[in-house]
Amino acid sequence: MNDTLETERPSKIERRLQNYRGTWAWLIQRISAICLFLLIPVKIYTGWAARDMVPYPETWMSGKKVHLNSSIDIALLLFFLLHGFYGLRVILMDFGIIKANSFFWRTMILALGILGTVVWYVYFHRAEE
Repeated sequence: MNDTLETERPSKIERRLQNYRGTWAWLIQRISAICLFLLIPVKIYTGWAARDMVPYPETWMSGKKVHLNSSIDIALLLFFLLHGFYGLRVILMDFGIIKANSFFWRTMILALGILGTVVWYVYFHRAEE
């Protein structure tokens, strides 16, 4: 009887190497939340600094240059899409519409597809015109 139990259970090594999509989704959401928590105030503050509404140290780049920096915009869009879509995935799981391990890669592809389309259209498509 012990032999059948041993053959049905995966070994500790196999269990350790399983793909934990839920953990990765959780990490993506937490990391994107922290990045949004840091980048949104920078974007708002530099916008105010560009209009001379708040003090801004001139030892760094000017407030206007930081505010109009495309890297910050792309990072904000990326973290917004990841955080929002993985949050929507969790809501759909809570209502029982999708299963816990589904839509991990579809969510990632959707977020990166929208990011790629927007970046191409805003930064590269206009350069061609």
